[in-house]
Amino acid sequence: MEEVQGNTTQAKKEENKVLLQKLTKRNEQYMLSLNKALVEKNMSEAKKEEIFNDMLHNLVERQKAGETARQLYGTVTECANQLVAKPEQSQVGPSKNWKIALDGGLMIGGLFSLITGLSGLFSSVEEASSSLGLITTLLNFIVGGLVILLIAKNMPDRKNPKKGGMVRYILVSTTGMLALMFVMTGSMMVIPAAVNVPINAIGNIVIGILAFVAKYFAKRKLNIRGGLF
Repeated sequence: MEEVQGNTTQAKKEENKVLLQKLTKRNEQYMLSLNKALVEKNMSEAKKEEIFNDMLHNLVERQKAGETARQLYGTVTECANQLVAKPEQSQVGPSKNWKIALDGGLMIGGLFSLITGLSGLFSSVEEASSSLGLITTLLNFIVGGLVILLIAKNMPDRKNPKKGGMVRYILVSTTGMLALMFVMTGSMMVIPAAVNVPINAIGNIVIGILAFVAKYFAKRKLNIRGGLF
């Protein structure tokens, strides 16, 4: 039995060497760093080669669309911790779309709220009247999440420009951010203040801080992978 398992492990190890050579430089470096991390965590050779075999097959296929190992599996540290804790999830690529959108929405919404709040502290009463309203803030979180999702899905592999789609990435990123700004300014102009209730500077700062705290815990709790940050 042990001899059969040893032969299987050796076969996967040889196949993994071949698959590794098919990766882009960035993805290859990711896998080498991951191998080192798993060795340090004392993962058995058999288990490691089996996990790598699944990951390498997935990477070889997904990198054709410009996706990177970092996008698919998160950072090396995150991936190593996940594999040690739950090796059965090794075939999981990027998180579901709603998770990536949630992570991105909390980041964009929180960022806009923080910037607006901090700038409002040093603004005059007239300038403060242009602060974000409640509806605008909600739209920033929702639309911001969708924009980050689209950008993350179209991020190219810079080490492999032939398969990256850099032009598409730039177009999607630019169009997405312009759409976000249009929604934000449009909602402030069109929706009456009685509905789009203005939020003062302190309120915006609190919302921004809470959003980043929520992002931190959501990323850890939901194991969100494949986002921009």
